[in-house]
Amino acid sequence: MATTTNIIETALQVMNRHDWYWCMANYTNPAYGNAYNEMRTFVELVATINNAAIIKALRDLWIAKYQLVHNRCNKESFLAKEAELMNIINQAA
Repeated sequence: MATTTNIIETALQVMNRHDWYWCMANYTNPAYGNAYNEMRTFVELVATINNAAIIKALRDLWIAKYQLVHNRCNKESFLAKEAELMNIINQAA
């Protein structure tokens, strides 16, 4: 059985390799299916964690990454939010 730390590490790896522009691809394009499956993998991994603070922080980190990629926040705001959320995750893990 995977530890919470292993699950967090895997979820972060999935998030970092995720194609954030997948929704712009034609649904018949393999990139669409791959990115959708990665998103589902992230959701399923996070759902296996038994700590509400970690779950919320990981979900908020996913949203922050989306906002950064789609120019809804600047890099400095994202880095500050990322540091805050990673601190929560590290303390709770």
